[in-house]
Amino acid sequence: MTDTEHVVIAGSGRVGHRVAQHFADRGRSVTVIDPDPVGEFEGDDVETVQGDATKPSVLEAAITDQTGVVGALTDKEDTNLVVCMAAKRYATGLRTVARIEDRAGDEYEAYVDEVYFPERASVRAAVNALTGSDVRTLEEVTGELEVLDVRIDYDAPAAGAVVSDALPEGSVVIAESGGHVAVQHSTKLIEGRRYLIAADRDVVGEVIEQCRSA
Repeated sequence: MTDTEHVVIAGSGRVGHRVAQHFADRGRSVTVIDPDPVGEFEGDDVETVQGDATKPSVLEAAITDQTGVVGALTDKEDTNLVVCMAAKRYATGLRTVARIEDRAGDEYEAYVDEVYFPERASVRAAVNALTGSDVRTLEEVTGELEVLDVRIDYDAPAAGAVVSDALPEGSVVIAESGGHVAVQHSTKLIEGRRYLIAADRDVVGEVIEQCRSA
């Protein structure tokens, strides 16, 4: 999943709403599908579609050529599985993530790319499930500060730049992801390596843009 890809979320309850807002805060375009949308979203990057995501016409209308992932995060696991399996029909290469309540739900991974268990994981875990592996938020961190585990793409703006010039105010590179090498302000960020970066929530989107290819 790249940082330009569109995200589709089925379900606007507590989990779906917070996950959608999280991606919007990172500058991602998001479409939320729900028969009865709950709550307002900050910013202009979230589109709300009122409808049943299990209906082909509703799901097909929400998925675009830019959609990279569909997250089915309603409180009904059978609905979530149907949404994910149906989504695969409309676009090849889509990642699908289903919210599953059953602790034995790992067996459903035969039908979806990843399952998310809200009773034993945070909303950040749902974001990570949808994002994939290139950018991950450390799930145990609490508060407004986010700690990201980010790989520097080879043609990213930050590649080869020194830390003090590469990243916005309100962020700091802590170390290489292995934790063995501390990073200084004068350190150059190396293409292909992963770094732990702490950032205020309002600059997380800019940090990711600097670390990923255009």
